[in-house]
Amino acid sequence: MKISVMAATDTGRVRDHNEDDYVALGGKESPPGVDALLVVADGMGGHAAGEVASKMTVDGIVQSLNDQREESSKLEGNALGAFLGKVLEEVNQEVWQAAQEDDKRGMGTTCTLAAIRGDQMFLAHIGDSRAYLLRDGELHQVSKDHSWVEDAVDQGVITREEARTHPNRNVITRAIGLDQQPQIDTSVMPLADGDLLLLCSDGLNSMIPDEDIHRILTSSDPEDVCQALIDAANDQGGHDNTTVVVATVGARRKAPAATQPSASDQDTQEMTITSPWWKRVVRAILRRR
Repeated sequence: MKISVMAATDTGRVRDHNEDDYVALGGKESPPGVDALLVVADGMGGHAAGEVASKMTVDGIVQSLNDQREESSKLEGNALGAFLGKVLEEVNQEVWQAAQEDDKRGMGTTCTLAAIRGDQMFLAHIGDSRAYLLRDGELHQVSKDHSWVEDAVDQGVITREEARTHPNRNVITRAIGLDQQPQIDTSVMPLADGDLLLLCSDGLNSMIPDEDIHRILTSSDPEDVCQALIDAANDQGGHDNTTVVVATVGARRKAPAATQPSASDQDTQEMTITSPWWKRVVRAILRRR
């Protein structure tokens, strides 16, 4: 299946520098063994250390996949998913070691990685940067936030609506660089023709609800989706850096008739996004197999 990718990042309206980093590679640009590689990393730490952590992470992932091309190209299914988790563990060691230096102490980063091969997506994830899948007009969140408020919602301490404004909403419980042996979530799921995949830093979903993300994804031309999402986050205050990486799978999604792209636009790259609840998503996807 054809994979088209697109990405955009923005500092926002409050921060004075951007600690996010990303990878959006498809086709001939993608690392050996995968058809597309998408990564979002949201760094944290003072004195620009967050920028260092996120850049080390995305650069380390690409370098590792290139260095281990022979091994990764032979792996399939859960084995490839586990391999990507191992890649993040190796990158974590490098970031953790660098974080022991005084000027970088406490630095870390979230990381959400999606690799596409054929009709499968392999996800490796730590932190609260999200992965969404848009399928058949429905938006699903396919990653689980590793955050204080997510744990509190799971335990019934607060509601999901309360989580959006809770004082601890920015507290994450896992990240690259904070622990020598981090727990990284990995999963494998089938993709279908017409699927849209979105990875984003929390600068997006902390500013606008999933309903707005869904509306933008389904009402904007693919070429405009990334900027439209960032504009929406900034319109709501832009309190954080915002990064979005989108991939479309197979047949191109048609925009509303009034905003159809011209013939000259047909070869441009595109991206997409997704939302709702991760457990329901996996079950729904598996039922379609």
